[in-house]
Parts: sequence; structure tokens; C-alpha cells
Amino acid sequence: MKKLLKTYEFTTREQYFDMIIESVINGQRTQAKAQFKTMPKYEKQMFLKYNLANPDLLEQSDLCMFIENI
Repeated sequence: MKKLLKTYEFTTREQYFDMIIESVINGQRTQAKAQFKTMPKYEKQMFLKYNLANPDLLEQSDLCMFIENI
């Protein structure tokens, strides 16, 4: 995850998570899925927990897209 954060000049995983969420909001689901797939499994789990803790971020159908790609 450190490499991904460095690539995008982020300092926290939440910044990366927010980038994925913004991709979905902007209709770039393929891009969001690719960004999700590049994360290690633990970070994918943290992304899902982040979204469960903040249920207003994504629609349930969008969240399911990520669950299917874990």
C-alpha cells in the first residue's frame, strides 16, 4: 500500500479510498475496480470496512462490485 500512496502522493489509506469512491461517483467504475484490485487483500478489507462505517459514501450495488473483486 505504501507504493500506491507514494504514487498518488497520498499520506493515508483513506485518501486512496476516497479516490476510488470519487471514481465511482464520476461513473468511472472500471477505473475504480482497477484501483481496488491493485490493493493488497488486507487493504481491500479495510476499504470495505471504511465504507460500512460510512454508509453514505457508496450505493449498496457499488459496494457489491468491490466485494465481488476481493
